[in-house]
Amino acid sequence: MDARAFRRTMAVLEKAYPTEDWSRGMTAFEVLVSTVLSQSTTVANERRGSEGLRTTFGEVTPERLAAAQDDEIAEAIWHAGLARQKAPRIRRIAEAVLERWGGRVEPILDLPTADARAALMALSGVGPKTADVVLAMAGGHPTFPVDTHVARVARRWDLARSADYESVRATLQRLTPPEKRKSWHLAIIAHGRTLCKARNPRCDECPVRRDCDWYQRGRSRRRTDGPSRDKRLRAPRK
Repeated sequence: MDARAFRRTMAVLEKAYPTEDWSRGMTAFEVLVSTVLSQSTTVANERRGSEGLRTTFGEVTPERLAAAQDDEIAEAIWHAGLARQKAPRIRRIAEAVLERWGGRVEPILDLPTADARAALMALSGVGPKTADVVLAMAGGHPTFPVDTHVARVARRWDLARSADYESVRATLQRLTPPEKRKSWHLAIIAHGRTLCKARNPRCDECPVRRDCDWYQRGRSRRRTDGPSRDKRLRAPRK
């Protein structure tokens, strides 16, 4: 898929999937914790984990989570999966935000994008994807986070030669106007969840399949294999 086809495709998807900003009403720290909870789980389970934190601690703040025991946090977030691994990670992040940033993530987001990204990734347990999500969703920075859905769709569209995170992110940011990166990121995620699934993608319902390299390759194979398959089906039994 070339740049022109990508822009055409995204114009269609942006209309098909109106922006649903899941971070609306959340503090930057809550967005950060929510992003950690979302790792290796579903949206529904992440939300249940976030609700568990609010039920247990009243407010999801660095002060309250830094003072908590790992077991308390793990019990609160168990719906999100990998609770024993995520609980100490969340506590360490809360401690670091308290010690380095006075208990607020917002000062980080006030920095220039590159500096803010580096500061977030300096927090223990925060990787590039988590940093980019917080930058885009909580800080309005022109980053293009790459989650599992975005990575899968980008591969199917032949947008990046390498599958590593930074290569895919750099390609999507180069192709996407800064003011569109958040909405197009969310549109691709919605498309990946709805139609362009990892298993059994619903290509026949896809509004952008004419520009999808993966779909066109499959269509070409079906055309090539079709006659021989039909011939085998018609062959008489011996």
